Amino acid sequence: MVEIVDWARNLLTSRGALVEEEAGVLRAMLSPELARDLDAGEWLSLRFGAGVRSDDESEWLERFGRLLPPDARVTGARLRHPRLVPTVDSARLLDRDLAIQNGIYRLAEDYQATARYYFFSFQYTMESDETSLGVWTVCLNASARSLVSQPESMLKAVADDLEEDPGFVRDRLAIERDELKQLFPMALRSAQPEIRRLAQGMELNASRRMARDSERINGYYRDLLRQIDKRIARHEGDAQAAEKERSRAAATQLDRTAKLADLARRYAVKIRIEPGDVLAVSLPVREISARVIRKKAERAAKFHWNPAAGGLESPWCESCFGRAHPVFLCDDRVHFLCKSCLAPCASCGRQFCRACQRKCKCGAAA
Repeated sequence: MVEIVDWARNLLTSRGALVEEEAGVLRAMLSPELARDLDAGEWLSLRFGAGVRSDDESEWLERFGRLLPPDARVTGARLRHPRLVPTVDSARLLDRDLAIQNGIYRLAEDYQATARYYFFSFQYTMESDETSLGVWTVCLNASARSLVSQPESMLKAVADDLEEDPGFVRDRLAIERDELKQLFPMALRSAQPEIRRLAQGMELNASRRMARDSERINGYYRDLLRQIDKRIARHEGDAQAAEKERSRAAATQLDRTAKLADLARRYAVKIRIEPGDVLAVSLPVREISARVIRKKAERAAKFHWNPAAGGLESPWCESCFGRAHPVFLCDDRVHFLCKSCLAPCASCGRQFCRACQRKCKCGAAA
């Protein structure tokens, strides 16, 4: 529950609480008004997770929700003290982190720049016979069209030096609103498989319990049907009585099928994702421009190194908007792709770019 702890810490801090975190335990001193809103004492200690004496995250997410505005909002921030990004060995950085699988690049130059980062928060609920809640954060670099791999760590590295950006509302909101419309579907498509991956543990536990309960139900009805078969055998000379028992066996089969269907619905994992707030932050980066070449086609590209992230940011896949690492290039427009989005067609075996076309030329859908 690291995401919930970080999110709760940031929320309480933004409301004026004095907060500290140690070994996964969140402690805070609240103002009387904040304590009243949370229905808590002025000294708060929370531990989330599956351990003994852990607090119920669903209950506390509901309480923290009282501190939030009714609708998701977009906030702009900037560094209180602008920084210069140190120079880097661009060629070595690209060789180490870019990992182009089927093309080459030619380094042009690198220089100081400012990038626009958008932190999208998504609240998710996973429900089966148990419920799990959490917050997932996706960070997109709109300037370099890249995906930050550990957004919480990056935000934590700069959080103490951030302040509200007055120019965000006054001058840039209209421009950035259009940018947000383009980026939000990308962020959601990037978050969905990651949240889906988080549900694997719940699915495994649900499958194990469903197998146990299914065996119990099958065993129960198996005994019933065995007894009915014996009665049918005893009534071999009485056609009417035998037919009555066969009807009872058919009804028992239908009842077993209905019980197993109810069991499958009970243990099915349902995932609900809701958009949360968006934080837009301008941060200094080292911008590396290069020409990326695939056969006879090429494109100009720029890559960002952010000291707060600790490495070269991976471009997003221009088809599925996941992380393109390693990078695969298409032949025609040199799209940046992940391996899956340049995979061979399942029908004819022909490799094709899912960003260029949604279907293979043979007609099979991607």
